[in-house]
Amino acid sequence: MNSNSEHKRREDWLIATMFLAGSVCFTLAFFSQMIEEPFALACMVLITALCEVLSVRLYFDGRVSVSFVGSLLSTILFGPIGGVLAAAAVAMTGFFTASRNPRKLVFNFGHATTAAAVAGWTLSYFGATGTEWDLRQPVSALAGGIAGAGILFSIDAWSVSAIISVTSGRSVRAAYRENFAWLLPHYLVLGLVAGGLAVVYGELGIAAILVLGLPLLLSRYAIAQFVERTRENVMRLERSNDQLQHAYVEIRDMSEELRDAYTGTLESLVTALDVRDQETRGHSVRVAQHSLDMAKMLGINTDEELLTVYRGALMHDVGKIGVPDAILLKPAKLTEEEWEFMRRHPALGYRILAQVPYLRPAAKIVLAHHERWDGDGYPRRLKGEDIPLGARIFAICDTYDAIISDRPYRKGQSPDAALAEILRCAGTQLDPEVVEAFEAAFPRWREEDDGATRKPLYLPAWRQDSDASGRAAS
Repeated sequence: MNSNSEHKRREDWLIATMFLAGSVCFTLAFFSQMIEEPFALACMVLITALCEVLSVRLYFDGRVSVSFVGSLLSTILFGPIGGVLAAAAVAMTGFFTASRNPRKLVFNFGHATTAAAVAGWTLSYFGATGTEWDLRQPVSALAGGIAGAGILFSIDAWSVSAIISVTSGRSVRAAYRENFAWLLPHYLVLGLVAGGLAVVYGELGIAAILVLGLPLLLSRYAIAQFVERTRENVMRLERSNDQLQHAYVEIRDMSEELRDAYTGTLESLVTALDVRDQETRGHSVRVAQHSLDMAKMLGINTDEELLTVYRGALMHDVGKIGVPDAILLKPAKLTEEEWEFMRRHPALGYRILAQVPYLRPAAKIVLAHHERWDGDGYPRRLKGEDIPLGARIFAICDTYDAIISDRPYRKGQSPDAALAEILRCAGTQLDPEVVEAFEAAFPRWREEDDGATRKPLYLPAWRQDSDASGRAAS
């Protein structure tokens, strides 16, 4: 049996049980007392039904009415029989004027008549029912109104919470707390109103109740006018909200596409740089992807931060555009003067990238990518945590790739040799904590195709595992 059929079975069982309880209470109410003032009782039941007929439909599925006061007042004045008749009238009226749902009618009849009967029997036991009330001693009527309101509200609210629990899968307590708990003070005040009306009835009779009902009808008219006038505005706001949500999704998607296009442009530029410097072909993309791997292991998890690390690692050598080919491609050992020129490329790369607003965070990594943990790096001789974390991550990934990759003048070494060298440099050239992250990532990197050239993708690398493979750059 699937969960839907199980919920349906439990819902049917609860509705049937509630209807049976209500039917028993409705029947017993007629055996527990006699109807002494049938005309007044009929008037009260009709007034209560009229209050339900004139309930105001809210903006969506909800409705508001003052029929609760009529049901409670009928219970106070006429005991259990008055309460169950008023409750049954409210359930029937709600069916014909609103829901037209037989299951809802059966359930509402069950819990409403049960609540009214229990409230009526309780008030009768304490002598708080009847039509003879003295204006000089209204305390009993007011107390009875509060007590009756508490009983009616509690039984009705917990019954509806139970059906919500069955249909939604939430606990009964959670359904009650979310939907009804905050309404208790409101209904207790309505209990005071019902108690006060009972005192008025005891002195002036049913005619006074009919007269006092006129303000309620006027308030209903005012509420209906207000709701009707504001419904269109509310619906317009809902439509505007839907449009804004749709526009937000479109803008977000366009922003992601634009960001990916930026990244693709950068990857194409790096590919062009690789064509110039054949010795390090594919080096930038490999280092950028390894830098992302370590950034995630070190707790960097937002797209913007990952994008900064990726761009900084990818563009770390962009400053070599300003290095003459005679120096960059020189096969022999560089002179000290040539090394001094070569050491300018981080600052040159920073100046190039910092002119583009969205690349400024990555430009800081480019500027610091040759700094050392012990302060002996260049160009600013930064030390320790003064070096941006992205640059410290890059330094390890750059060292690893440089060791394992082939060069025209030497063969690449094994990953184990790279690991040994990086561990040796921890605390001097490299950040010891980032080295620990490298050790954790090393078993995966060791299985890769050593020094393989990876094609850059027009898709952020941190999304390549879960999304489509993207479009390879030419």
